[in-house]
Amino acid sequence: MYKYLLIGGNGFIGTNIIYKLLEKGRDVYCIDVYDSNTKNIDDKHFKSFINDLSDTDLVKELVDATDIIIYLASTSNVRDSSSDSLIELGNIESFINTLEIIKEYKNKKLILASSGGTVYGEPGDMPVNEDHCLMPISPYGIGKVCVENFLKYYSSKYGIKYVICRYSNPYGQFQNPFSGVGVINKVLYDYHAGNETEIIGNPDASVRDYIYISDLVDATLEVAENKSAENNIFNVGSGRGHSLTEILTEIESVLGYKLRLKKGNFGIENVSKIVLDITKINETVGWNPKIGLREGISLNNEWIKQILDVQK
Repeated sequence: MYKYLLIGGNGFIGTNIIYKLLEKGRDVYCIDVYDSNTKNIDDKHFKSFINDLSDTDLVKELVDATDIIIYLASTSNVRDSSSDSLIELGNIESFINTLEIIKEYKNKKLILASSGGTVYGEPGDMPVNEDHCLMPISPYGIGKVCVENFLKYYSSKYGIKYVICRYSNPYGQFQNPFSGVGVINKVLYDYHAGNETEIIGNPDASVRDYIYISDLVDATLEVAENKSAENNIFNVGSGRGHSLTEILTEIESVLGYKLRLKKGNFGIENVSKIVLDITKINETVGWNPKIGLREGISLNNEWIKQILDVQK
């Protein structure tokens, strides 16, 4: 029964992982500067610490008490770091400081959340596998490549066991609809709130790989607890590409309503097309996604309605 530490665990992905781990009866520790999604969890197996990573004594205690560390901490996204690239320096520094602590513990395993949607840049032929060269076109993607490389360096020098998960575009429950990140979540929220949705770029040309959050969580825990996955990199996605036009059509089908859309500008930092090859994770640990696009949108829609009901 592994004990887990989630660093930056109160966000979208981390919250879903925490609930899944508690469902499995695992002991879970979380450190984050926010407590928005997990503050109401009442479970003897869960302990939350609202703090940043500068408290090295606390981080050491938590690393010492656990077996698997899932690193999700980040203060940026593609949009934010494109307007202020220096944000990524803070992310990189925090990760290196964490590695400096973990390197003293030879029996720990570190799972790093990376970004399959940004690290490959514009790869051309798709789907793209893990061996493809990394050519990010955004500061956010550059930052992810940097921390990946630091992790591989520390593993080589100090023997840290790791898994890098390059996630595609996740969506689903606990994703913040007010952040403007996550097109499916944002479009559904705008519909129920009576807002127009700003569509960036050409919806026919914008192609992404979308994964429902429960599939992402299952994949993460599979590679975390499977020894054959150690010291490896895995794409985690659906393995299928959908244009923004397809996404909007599916959403309209689920809602039974024509969306109100407006055009926005497409930043040069946004990848136009990316689809991940998920053969490696399937062959290594036997994982495949279970939730199709239509079902995922329906589940996300129920989550948005639940949020709005709480606000009333």
